[in-house]
Amino acid sequence: MGMNRFYLLLRAIRFDDITTRAMRQSVDNLAPIRSFFEDFVRRCQDYYELNNYVTIDEMLESFRGRCRFRQYIPNKPAKYGLKIIALVDSNTYYSYNLEIYAGKQPNGPYHVNNSACSVVERLIRPISGSGRNITCDNWFSSIPLAEDLLNNHNLTMITVVGTLRKNKREIPPIFVQKLKERPNESSIFGFKKNMTLVSYKLID
Repeated sequence: MGMNRFYLLLRAIRFDDITTRAMRQSVDNLAPIRSFFEDFVRRCQDYYELNNYVTIDEMLESFRGRCRFRQYIPNKPAKYGLKIIALVDSNTYYSYNLEIYAGKQPNGPYHVNNSACSVVERLIRPISGSGRNITCDNWFSSIPLAEDLLNNHNLTMITVVGTLRKNKREIPPIFVQKLKERPNESSIFGFKKNMTLVSYKLID
């Protein structure tokens, strides 16, 4: 295919019925690409079997067009774009489940809680009960979430691995107090049924 032909098709291609878009946008910010996006995610899950280790993280897909939920994240290479939270295979980086952050949705079927715990619970639905390991960063990680995954989804048969921000209420005070007085590369361990918490001090 020639380049001119490719760009012509790119300008003309549509994935949405524009005649009903306004009505659907009244209850869904993601209406223009909802059907296409959900079909894409469904096919990702139909044709791949995840390994035992998965990762949940966010990425910024570059986009500078008009969009009410476009994000600005200065530490990302693209800086402007659509934020996508993804559940991927840790070994192959295959995207198995995806969710686009669409901002605060209007009241209706697509109005969801955008808290970190709620996002994780939606992403892990296809693998609930499978006993897989989940690794995520400190924006998603919390002790209540780890307990929920273990008790309600059987997703910590191996482990749930994640870092915690030190302002989390569930962290015992001894783990975060007097950090400067502790020797470098020292560790404090806390144990609970089915859970281990480690505070490790890096070199100053």
